[in-house]
Amino acid sequence: MKPRRIFHVPRFAPLRRKSPLPIWLTLLLRLLLVLGLLGIVLAVHWFDRGGLRDNMDGHVSFVDVLYFTMITVTTVGFGDIVPVTDRARMFDTFVVTPIRLFVWLLFLGTAYDFMFKRLWEKFRMSMIQRNLKDHVVVTGFGTSGSEAARELIARGTPPDRIVAIDGRNAALGEAEELGLSVLEGDSTRDATLKAVHIERARAMIISAGRDDTSILIVLTARSLAPDLPI
Repeated sequence: MKPRRIFHVPRFAPLRRKSPLPIWLTLLLRLLLVLGLLGIVLAVHWFDRGGLRDNMDGHVSFVDVLYFTMITVTTVGFGDIVPVTDRARMFDTFVVTPIRLFVWLLFLGTAYDFMFKRLWEKFRMSMIQRNLKDHVVVTGFGTSGSEAARELIARGTPPDRIVAIDGRNAALGEAEELGLSVLEGDSTRDATLKAVHIERARAMIISAGRDDTSILIVLTARSLAPDLPI
């Protein structure tokens, strides 16, 4: 199956996300998960502080336990505070070490999801968008729009040369299943049609479902691409 191709128009077409949660809530949940794991390790270390030894002053305080917890969860430790009983060592081996690996994977995954992946997707979409040429723009992907796209494909137009514009996620999902490039937006706005390079399109099919909306789309398209077949 070909990868989905989704364009983004600032202010008019927000990027679609697989997760229904907003970014801030996703980050908050991940942060709470990390804090919860740290709390568990801190609690066990505190109640079993007799199994720890401070090589600096010989006394293990709450600050020492907090320090030891943060160091052992994020690194392998510095050796100033060490577990000395079998129970403490087993806890660090079979509980703290997996938590350390999980926390690092969580941090790396968060960095990938919210930085590298988004930057890469933005770059990839901008390249696809920049190279659009001789394509067919279908505005409104309802019954008529979807049938028009299927007819174009049946007559030999490659799906990736068709761009569907609609404001409904369900309609765009159907277009994606056909292999079309999709844009979530309002076709009556100049910014939306400029985003799909209407001036370089081969043709445009309007299926807005309402006469007044269709007329407005025609006028908008004509002002940007006077010679475009509609």
